[in-house]
Amino acid sequence: MKTVTLGSHPNNLSLFVLRHRGVLEALANDLGYAIKWYDYANGGISADLLADGIADVVGTGCTPPVVASAQGVAIHYVAASLPRPANSALLSLQHNQFTDLRGKTIAAMVGSFTDHFLATLLNEHGWKKSDVKLVDLRGEAPLLALQNGTIDAWLAVDPWLQPGLALDSVHVLAQVGTHIPNRSIFWSHQAWSNENATFEAWFVQQLAENDLWIAQNPEQAAALLQEHLPNNLSREHWLTTISQRQWGIEAANDTVLAEQNQQSLDLKQAGFIA
Repeated sequence: MKTVTLGSHPNNLSLFVLRHRGVLEALANDLGYAIKWYDYANGGISADLLADGIADVVGTGCTPPVVASAQGVAIHYVAASLPRPANSALLSLQHNQFTDLRGKTIAAMVGSFTDHFLATLLNEHGWKKSDVKLVDLRGEAPLLALQNGTIDAWLAVDPWLQPGLALDSVHVLAQVGTHIPNRSIFWSHQAWSNENATFEAWFVQQLAENDLWIAQNPEQAAALLQEHLPNNLSREHWLTTISQRQWGIEAANDTVLAEQNQQSLDLKQAGFIA
């Protein structure tokens, strides 16, 4: 029986829910595969896990595979989610337009899709990454920093976007869906993919069926997230996050590859990658 190691972290909800449903293992055994999960906290290390052979397939936002490719990692696109236009926004309490932010401090999940979101905003104004002060804050930390004034703006991401939008006098400076497609990407190392095409095709089907399960069973999915993520968010909060997301996964195709190529150009123009 061949072992396949799947990476799971809290910021890829599709894989995280699949990991904790506990249904994939038996299905894989019937095909002659043993599923092993590698749990980690920060999706930003996904490329290292693939390069070091620690994980065989990972799921992240759209940006980590582009950065990995720019750094010379031979990646392979396995699958992609539907676009997610509503799960991130640029928020500020002190400023009401993006042009106010030159030289200001912006919090984000650095290395995630928020890099691409910010890059498009910078490019629209002829700015570079160096024109703002970008800080890496995650979880509840940027929400608190925005409230106490230690940051000027925040590229908020679900599940923390909703508390951010609920702040008094908050300004929404940009919505992610008007700037980038914002898909989740499932990817592997090219060498691994070359030898595992059969498993890969089957796994894409399982990802799609899992997303369908989440869409059809939001209460159960929310309960899993509340149980396994120690971030003090209620099941009701997770239910709102689930209900506002477009669920669905398909094999990587020409549209996805074209979007990723455009992202590479956007990141280079803004100074995120060389």
